[in-house]
Amino acid sequence: MKKYLLSLLFLAAAWGLSAQPANLNVNLAGQLSNPGDLNDCWGWVDNQGKEYAIVGIQSGGVGIIDISNSSNPQLVLSIPGVPSLWRDMKHWGNYVYVVNDDGGAGGNGLLIIDMSGAPNNIQYKDTVISGMTVAHNIYIDDGYAYCVGADNNPGINILDLSDPWFPTQVGQYTATYVHDIYVRNDTAYSSELGVGLTIIDVTTKSNPQIIGNRTYVDNFTHNAWLSDDGNTCFTTDEIARGYLYAWDVSDPGNIGYLDRIRSSLSNGEAIPHNTHVLNDYLVTSYYRDGLNIVDAQRPHNLVEVGYYDTSPLDNSGFDGNWGAFPFFPSGKILASDMQGGTFIFDVTFVRACYLEGEVTDKVTGLIIPGADVTVQNQTWDAETDNNGFYATGTPTPGTYSVTYSAFGYMDTTISVTLTNGQLEIRDIPLTPASDYSLSLNVLEVGTNNPIANAEVLFLAPNGPTLAYTANVAGQVNDPNFISANYSVIAGKWGWVTKEVAYSGNSNNPSLTIFLEPGYYDDFALDFNWATAATASSGFWELDEPFGTTDWQGTQSHPEFDWATDISDQCYSTGNGGGGVGNDDIDAGEVILTSPSMDLSNYQDPVLSYRRWFFNEGGQGATNDTFAIEIDNGITRVRLNTITGTENFWRLDTFTISNFIAPTNNVKVIFRAGDYFDGHIVEAAVDLFEVTDRVITRNDEPQVLQTKLEIYPNPVGSTATVRFDAHPAEAGDLRFELRDMMGRKLSGRSLVGNAGSFFLDTNLPAGVYFGSIMNGEEVLQTVRIVK
Repeated sequence: MKKYLLSLLFLAAAWGLSAQPANLNVNLAGQLSNPGDLNDCWGWVDNQGKEYAIVGIQSGGVGIIDISNSSNPQLVLSIPGVPSLWRDMKHWGNYVYVVNDDGGAGGNGLLIIDMSGAPNNIQYKDTVISGMTVAHNIYIDDGYAYCVGADNNPGINILDLSDPWFPTQVGQYTATYVHDIYVRNDTAYSSELGVGLTIIDVTTKSNPQIIGNRTYVDNFTHNAWLSDDGNTCFTTDEIARGYLYAWDVSDPGNIGYLDRIRSSLSNGEAIPHNTHVLNDYLVTSYYRDGLNIVDAQRPHNLVEVGYYDTSPLDNSGFDGNWGAFPFFPSGKILASDMQGGTFIFDVTFVRACYLEGEVTDKVTGLIIPGADVTVQNQTWDAETDNNGFYATGTPTPGTYSVTYSAFGYMDTTISVTLTNGQLEIRDIPLTPASDYSLSLNVLEVGTNNPIANAEVLFLAPNGPTLAYTANVAGQVNDPNFISANYSVIAGKWGWVTKEVAYSGNSNNPSLTIFLEPGYYDDFALDFNWATAATASSGFWELDEPFGTTDWQGTQSHPEFDWATDISDQCYSTGNGGGGVGNDDIDAGEVILTSPSMDLSNYQDPVLSYRRWFFNEGGQGATNDTFAIEIDNGITRVRLNTITGTENFWRLDTFTISNFIAPTNNVKVIFRAGDYFDGHIVEAAVDLFEVTDRVITRNDEPQVLQTKLEIYPNPVGSTATVRFDAHPAEAGDLRFELRDMMGRKLSGRSLVGNAGSFFLDTNLPAGVYFGSIMNGEEVLQTVRIVK
């Protein structure tokens, strides 16, 4: 997705700042903060109907909590155990079975808890079965326990619980690592990180057989749960901005995609963990977004209908709500939070108001894929699929204004009244827009010389990217150009990329874009930088970056490029997304080299760029490097070597003549490598520029050359602002922080033309703008993501 002009950016981001309350259709009934360092949870009910929470404790053991009085839960027993970040538990009859996965430092094996004497006479024991001392997860179905991710087998260990106090192993699945599992009627739904969703026939326990598999874009399948009718499997991807997916598994050999959804509380940034199905509702634990309820009665149209935020933390990160249990007869919902302890909720389950239909061409009757369905002043927009079908909904009934739009068509707006539990079908025909003959010229500023072979992109908010290459006369001609509002990006290596707005129609059929000479690349266009590698993965890629975070929630691969340039693209290493380390640099180095620059006529060339470097994990010290070199065709020297993690966008500026003689064949080389012990290594580059410090054109006044940097970005509670407003006299220089509506939040006068200061960014999640001002003139603005 591209950055459009500032007015469009303000509009789009303003939607993302819509405030959400901390809860919807979910109320807190009770909370027990001690024990507080929890992992997963489960529930058990005695024959008198008394309900208990079973919670895993990271610092060691298992807690059993009487929640029969929701407002006053009582810890009745703490069972000791080794410290372990991961615990999981399920029950069979009066027995609860608990596994722990401590990463190989030793475990309890299988903890068996006999709850029949609860609360005063609970018996328990640890037992090692067939060498299994640790396992990551467990599920129980029809008298068999399925333990996965164990030390004696990373796949599935199948245990017979005929004698619940003395289980025996009766089978194994060893094809791949299994992270989590759900089993019903001798069919296992296996969550296999990096492999996807695998369906296994476990009828013959000694010989499990794969009967289906589905891989997909994210492919970091963490957990799975089956719908009540058995036709749909829901999965979560444990990654930042991860989705909750719905899959049609009615034919295991042909698993079909139905829909996906993310939590609204963090605008989709939070990491989903575990989902469960209750009466066609999905009850899901999100780390930093807490408990989430989705109406899945129409699995092709997932609609969020409830939530409760258990964590004060925002965005992505591996802290907050670990697990949820929705199967108590009383209707209570249990949640285990790593910092907040045990939560007990009362949930009002409401069905969504459903809006579905088809969008077609009014003239031909053909379906229109990719059409936008936008609900005025709401966030539950939709887009038509490859069959022209759309589906969306809301938990809030009412009358809404809905606009249907597609590239090449005129917008259509309707009013629709929606009611809980009812489906409204609106099939919309769109009228084709007129076309005309476009004429565009790309010329150089000052000389008006045509820029041959310039690259030009036309971007419409709801349309495709139209790419052209100018002819030798710097012209682009299209006799069948579609009327629309466009953002136009033009550039060529040796000229400064420029973006302009263009309202294209037959009354405005021509456009001229003037480009300044100079070496500049914000990677909106592809100027054919050279890439090379000795590494096995983590190659340099030009694209919008897909962020990853480590297990502490630290950003490893950037989620956003440098905020103030034209495009959302940059060069980054291993842009495959998924979990940390999935596509980082491994076993070698990756090299990115700029095209050649003729700097022989520059009096004092200055190089600047933004960079990102992340290095952690593995064995031994994190001593990998990110090196930046410059070569003039005769000599190559190193400008900088980054050895420690600087996982935020940093500005580097170098006076080239201090290092090397400017010639007509200068190149800059970015060299990042994983040289030692298999560490996590990620790098990125954006907003590359070479300017001449000395102004050479006598007909132009000297201008203020401002550099503004805010890091880290995305920000936490504080950030560092670095500014440089040289060489001109700055005058009334100040810094201002504004929200997306342009409202001033804070400001301060700046002493001198350069320096740095700490900025208080203890703000709600969203997008903000920091600006350097000279009087009433805005010198430079940086987008800040919180």
